[in-house]
Amino acid sequence: MIRAVIFDLDDTLYAFEPLDREARALVRDYVCGKLDIAPERYEEAAAFGRRETKRRLGEVAASHNRLLYFQAALEYLGVHPVPMALRMYERYWDAVLRGMKLNDGARAFLDCMQERGVRVMICTDLTAQIQYRKLEALGITGDIAGLVTSEEAGREKPSPEIFALCLDKLGMSAQEVCCIGDSPVRDVEGARAVGMKAILFRPDLPSAPQFAQIAEMIETD
Repeated sequence: MIRAVIFDLDDTLYAFEPLDREARALVRDYVCGKLDIAPERYEEAAAFGRRETKRRLGEVAASHNRLLYFQAALEYLGVHPVPMALRMYERYWDAVLRGMKLNDGARAFLDCMQERGVRVMICTDLTAQIQYRKLEALGITGDIAGLVTSEEAGREKPSPEIFALCLDKLGMSAQEVCCIGDSPVRDVEGARAVGMKAILFRPDLPSAPQFAQIAEMIETD
């Protein structure tokens, strides 16, 4: 019997990728206007900033930090990053948070879980502060029993440590929990490796179950 559902956040409860593209374009236009450089030059620096940050830090929560991406990009351009990197960071996340909305069926799914007495937890890579802000932007703080980020766990999905921390906070065994996420490896394989049931959610794949079907797949009696 399933007593709790663990959700991935980005590209599961809401669509992150289109918001990311829009926000990155806004930052690019801001920087190009400030520094009077071509968009191609900025994109080169932005790609370097992301790549170099991830290379230096490896698989840790801080490797997703846009402030570090922007700092490295400005340094690549020979520009002192303070305070411009912070302005870029603020523009980026303001755009993302402003455009966020739950994926179709997510609100009904959360209501269904509440009616069944099933607890809902978020398990997500990235840093805690911005993920808390996303939950507020989506209006679901009251639906969530807990949040575990890779920053807190010290490991990124699919490492077993992050899923084990979720189980510890829930006070449940793996057999009582179902994980739902968009990544076959990070979410599905990671959860199954510790004994959880796991369901792939991909709204872009007609063959994948959507929220209404997933609700029927979760046995709570």
